[in-house]
Amino acid sequence: METKGGELSSDDCSRSAVQAIRDGSYFLAATLATMAYNMTSDPSEKARMARDVGNAYSHLGNYEEAEKWLTEAVNQHETLAEQEPNRSTLRELGASAAMLATMQLSRIASDETFDTPKNNTKTVETFRYGLEKLKDSHEHADGLNRIDQYDINFTARASYAETLAGNKKRGLALGVRAVRLAFWSESPQLDTTNTSLSKKERYKTKARALVRGIGALAVGIVAPVNRRAAKTLVRKLS
Repeated sequence: METKGGELSSDDCSRSAVQAIRDGSYFLAATLATMAYNMTSDPSEKARMARDVGNAYSHLGNYEEAEKWLTEAVNQHETLAEQEPNRSTLRELGASAAMLATMQLSRIASDETFDTPKNNTKTVETFRYGLEKLKDSHEHADGLNRIDQYDINFTARASYAETLAGNKKRGLALGVRAVRLAFWSESPQLDTTNTSLSKKERYKTKARALVRGIGALAVGIVAPVNRRAAKTLVRKLS
């Protein structure tokens, strides 16, 4: 990594945090993303780093800390989208909201005391808001494919949430869409979250997206008869 005066820059920390998340080193990712958040003065980068911190804490099971950071990311991205609604600001807002919902879903799937009708409804509403903002970003996609990598990443998870909230029909519809979208995953024609993926890594990502999509259909089938088994599937697939 290039450094200034032997110290890590905000960009260094940001890139390293993303790599640490990919590697499953979530405590390191949270530390690096927090450092990047504190160093940068760019509002958009600050919001993205808040999202990465929250994502890392979610993987660590520290849901209170994750919710704090992810809520901040949503609030900051909302401000940016209100100031200048465009492809990027709406897309990042949608991603942050969907990431917050993903954290809420993980908590529902792993903590019996959190699995309440109120929390299930809140999670569904957050997913719907996130997917709506991603859809809004498509209106600014001149010359770009209107399918988006963030759509692919979060549609299956939204399906799980809808199913666990009792919205079986909507959950299955999203599951079918997730399977269809999986074949586009990390395609070079998309706005992609991982621009440096090798061809082999792209195929692996497509496979994971397909498994999530098929898993969404499985959750939709299993949940009405065995909610505990459905939540086990959600934990494994999310």
